[in-house]
Parts: sequence; C-alpha cells; structure tokens
Amino acid sequence: QAFEQLKYAEAVLEGRPVDEEPSNLMAVTCNNLGCYYKKVGKLHAALSYLRKALKMEVSLQTDDVTVAGTHLNICAILSKLDKHDKAVQHALCALELISARVSSQGMDSVSQDEYSVLAIAYHNVAVERDYMHQYDQAATAYQQG
Repeated sequence: QAFEQLKYAEAVLEGRPVDEEPSNLMAVTCNNLGCYYKKVGKLHAALSYLRKALKMEVSLQTDDVTVAGTHLNICAILSKLDKHDKAVQHALCALELISARVSSQGMDSVSQDEYSVLAIAYHNVAVERDYMHQYDQAATAYQQG
C-alpha cells in the first residue's frame, strides 16, 4: 500500500506545469521510491529514482545531511552492481558534505543523525576501497570512522 501511495504522489507531482521548478516533495518522493526499489531488489529502478532525487536535491539546495544520505543510498546500489569505482565516488561526496557540516559546528550542536551519517560515509568509503584492493586507503577510512 505504501508503494501505491508513493506512485500516486509521484503522478500528482508530475502533473504540475513543466516550467515549474522541481519541488521538495518530488525529491522526497523520488528518494522514497528509490529506497523502496532498493529494498525489493530492483536496483536499476532504484538507481534511476535516487539519481533523479539527487539532481533535485542539489538544485533545491536541500540540507547537506539529506543529500549525503542520498549519495550513500546510490553508493550502496552501485556497490551491489559491482560498480565500486562509481560507488566510492558517491561515498566520498557524502563524506565531504557531512564532514564539512560536522566540522563547522561545535561538538555540542552536532546531532546523532549527523554523526550516524558521518560514520556510515567512512564505512562505505572503506568498504569500497577494500573491494578495489586499495587496502591502505581502506584501513585509513576504517580508522577515521
């Protein structure tokens, strides 16, 4: 039922005039559909929706934590598709976004969510480096995370 609701939301949002900017709701809907397709194993559909979401999030200047999360979801799918060179690039984008966010704040104001995304980004970088036999870089990412 959640899937039908997401597809309905997508249809409603796509019915808007063509000259309108993409909306935050459409970005969230695409992101959710991407996660749904990832969960049911339809990786190419998931990748398509997540790339669409990422493009909208960037153009809408969405919160860095959200954009980093989308990069990490894309990384996970690319990894499952054995495209580790592309996967690590998305993990590194996420790491750059979330590191900048965390380092710009005081230790007391960093949220649990931000620390979680930071740890996942380091982990994904390490795993992808491992797959690519870049063991020194993998070890560094594991240690930093």
